[in-house]
Amino acid sequence: MKLYGAIRHPSEPRVLLLRSDRAWGLPRAVAHDTWFADAKKAAGAFAGRLGTTPWLLRQLAFDDDSAVLELETPDEGWKPPAHARWAGEDELGRIRLRDEAHRALLAAYLREGLPPAERAPWARRGWRERALAWLEVEVARLGRRLVAVEQVKHWSISTILRIRTDGAPLYLKASAKLPLFVDEGAVTAALAARFADAVPAPLAVHPEEGWLLLADFGDPVGWSAPLETRAEMLARFARLQRESAAHVDELLAAGCLDRRLPVLARQLDRLVARADEIRGLTDDERAELRRRLPELKDVCRRLGKLGLPATLVHGDLHLGNVARPGRDLLFFDWTDACVAHPFIDLQSLQWEREEANREALLDAYLAEWEGVVAPERLHEAARVAAVVTPLHHAVSYQTIADNVERSGRAELDAAHEFLRVALARL
Repeated sequence: MKLYGAIRHPSEPRVLLLRSDRAWGLPRAVAHDTWFADAKKAAGAFAGRLGTTPWLLRQLAFDDDSAVLELETPDEGWKPPAHARWAGEDELGRIRLRDEAHRALLAAYLREGLPPAERAPWARRGWRERALAWLEVEVARLGRRLVAVEQVKHWSISTILRIRTDGAPLYLKASAKLPLFVDEGAVTAALAARFADAVPAPLAVHPEEGWLLLADFGDPVGWSAPLETRAEMLARFARLQRESAAHVDELLAAGCLDRRLPVLARQLDRLVARADEIRGLTDDERAELRRRLPELKDVCRRLGKLGLPATLVHGDLHLGNVARPGRDLLFFDWTDACVAHPFIDLQSLQWEREEANREALLDAYLAEWEGVVAPERLHEAARVAAVVTPLHHAVSYQTIADNVERSGRAELDAAHEFLRVALARL
């Protein structure tokens, strides 16, 4: 991916440009096998060009193969390269730019006033310093010394920092305060207290800032795990869900959202009423969505009548959110935690390319529900849930797109894709 860095002058409305081939342009870098939210690779890619590792604030623009990132240079002694200049909006109109497409983007960037309310706290100047001050105190409380902090993942809905200490590393996560996101620190703590062998307990939580400090429990199991591991993950989570069915009121009181099927049906009413605002749909698809809304709601009712209880639902269950620090699997990243139909967490099956693998994984999951309802009802519920699950996620993603900063909406603007799947499966 081609990366461009926008670095604003610390006290004036000017942006840093570097000279190359008799033209001026933003600092450039290339990060292979990565995506725009991989902050460690993105920031590291600029280190050689700038002489320091910058701090990623936000994405100004991006597409499939390039991104323009707003950066800052936390090193107080840093000086721009010799072939650099600070350019204001007037200068941008006169100089030759290497990338003409950046001219309007940079002019708008320099004209920005106060950041919009939707901008994530970690995309604002000053957040890094507040986080470091809190970490100094919490790391010392744990009997360690803070050595360095590096960004791991960074986008409009969350940021993750790796904290190097004189002992084992730690991780700080901050999540956006969105209508369908939970207070992840409080919810993770409650889930860890109830399911100690499956959910990591926070080391510290800052409720006002939405910060969650966790121990290092190793790398995620990962997308390339063997089929046996993928089956084990689904089976283990099904057992957790069965156990959680007896604690629904407790889960709701702890902060998990109520996204049971009647709630989903009401959310679909609101979503379809705003069909014209769902980016990515064609006019024909919007018309079909309105016409078939009663069928979609009826599918929700059908699933509810098949006898499976509401349970804890992760909302983003896949092997990138599962680790194995010891014998047990640990499930993390609970921003979407809710009480809903358990089969909503079968979304990851849709990414299996081979039908035989999908069937094997579904069998491993359904085997843990034996005795709750008749086997034929389990399989019928799985078929019906294949329509309901993308509806659940369409509501989630449209809510995200509606509530993050405009420049970041395209990062997770996927409601139209889920709605297409649901309509096709009807």
